[in-house]
Amino acid sequence: MNYTYMQTFYVVAKHGNISKAAKELFLTQPAVSRIIANLETEYGTKLFHRSKGGVALSKEGLHLYELIKQPFAELERLEHDIANKTAIYGNVVHVGTTTTALYVYLFRRLDNIKRQFPDINFRLYTGSSKQLLEMVRDGKVDFALITTPFALGEGIEVVTIQELHDIVVAPKSMEKEFTGKVAIKDLAKYPFILLNKNMQFREHIDNFLSQEGVKLMPTYELDNSSNIMPLVEGNFGLSFIPYEIAEHSIKEGKCIRVELEKEPPLRYISFAIKTNANYSNAIYAIKKSIVG
Repeated sequence: MNYTYMQTFYVVAKHGNISKAAKELFLTQPAVSRIIANLETEYGTKLFHRSKGGVALSKEGLHLYELIKQPFAELERLEHDIANKTAIYGNVVHVGTTTTALYVYLFRRLDNIKRQFPDINFRLYTGSSKQLLEMVRDGKVDFALITTPFALGEGIEVVTIQELHDIVVAPKSMEKEFTGKVAIKDLAKYPFILLNKNMQFREHIDNFLSQEGVKLMPTYELDNSSNIMPLVEGNFGLSFIPYEIAEHSIKEGKCIRVELEKEPPLRYISFAIKTNANYSNAIYAIKKSIVG
């Protein structure tokens, strides 16, 4: 699922009504219902209970809503502030971001960036690092926040801005099984939730495991890292995930960290921008704010 799907779930949960959500999202009611049905299929559970009066969150739906409501509410507030500043119309910065960079980096700094640049309207686009680098190269976004590994190519400047520490997490119910450090070869005993094979993070993990002589056959394969933690917390299996994403759930006791005898190599979030392009002063000021 992509950012738009999670946003649709958030708005439906907020209103408890498909019709109101469709109006706010500028979508048709069937389109909203279809998105929710796709999410429920992906998670293998009902996220809402339907009634004549609207919809209500199921237990699983409420759990997902609690995970995402704070960052989406913050984005709504920022968008409202922007919409009420008529002087900034037309002053738009287009930002590409991977889902990991969005949750780990941008959500945590967006409010500060907005305070620094109150006259700028931000448009966010999510995608893989490969897709976002193409968008930077084609001028479809002004810059992008991408995650390693990626193939850079020519004409793009990339600056590392944050480390990512990939770990293994497991459901809280499996806590007694992981009392010490676990050998990489022993991971194959457990059900795993991984990203699809065509995604760079999956390739990174597969390469790491291959070097240890291990090949995992995941029970569940996903196309977006934002869906991993709800499945782990829902007792569906183990997964590799950046610690920076899992940290909150671990501290709240919703899942556990599995200590490995050998941890995966570090990854990084990077700032990518087209070289020798004629950008506005605002773009260069934002770049300086992010990369220093």
